[in-house]
Amino acid sequence: MALRRLHLVILLTLLALSSSSMLAAAEQTVQLLDGTSIKLFFFEPHDEPANAEDPPPLAIFIAGGSNNEFMAKAQFWLGKEFVDRGWAIAVPISPDGKRFSKGDSSTLPQIVKQLHATHALQDSKPLLVGMSSGGSEAMAIAFLNPANFRGVVATPGRIKPDVSLDKLDSLPFYIRIGERDDFRWNRMLESMSLRLLSAGAKVDAEIVEDARHVFQLDWESLEAWLNKLK
Repeated sequence: MALRRLHLVILLTLLALSSSSMLAAAEQTVQLLDGTSIKLFFFEPHDEPANAEDPPPLAIFIAGGSNNEFMAKAQFWLGKEFVDRGWAIAVPISPDGKRFSKGDSSTLPQIVKQLHATHALQDSKPLLVGMSSGGSEAMAIAFLNPANFRGVVATPGRIKPDVSLDKLDSLPFYIRIGERDDFRWNRMLESMSLRLLSAGAKVDAEIVEDARHVFQLDWESLEAWLNKLK
């Protein structure tokens, strides 16, 4: 019962953040090779690029919870912060609540390929972004295909103890967890960072002072990290 109340508090926090920064999205359906249809929301930067040869970079936002449409919309505020800074954001919705890290590991690469075919995007690898269980899922997706992604932003996120980490080929991870995290993920940060480093990742991981499970990003810090990826 206490855990259910905690989830409700977190959801209300997400909705409060979202309501103050609603963002219009274009809906798109992507057909996978196995015939599965994936619905996604696509957000483009407000300002047109300086020229046609300067399209926006792409970030894939993985929603927390069961990765359904309701939870995705509750977390649009985080996508808005990327859009405000010149990123295009795609938010894929799982048709059955199944995590994208389970099953066919080509699902996200197929989605990215179709997005590049239908939108003017920077010819570079996409960034994976997620918060809460979405941050954990973003990391899990990256573990399957580290060479397909530019980096991972998990604010917060965690690695499950039974996950096996293979060679991560210097893939950058930006991880932030609240000092007062409601699920005590802050206690895992040091061991997670060591596991990632041992697997060959580049890790920028810190505790956010006085923050709980859901918190606003420190964009000065994140933008400095993103600039290094370029």
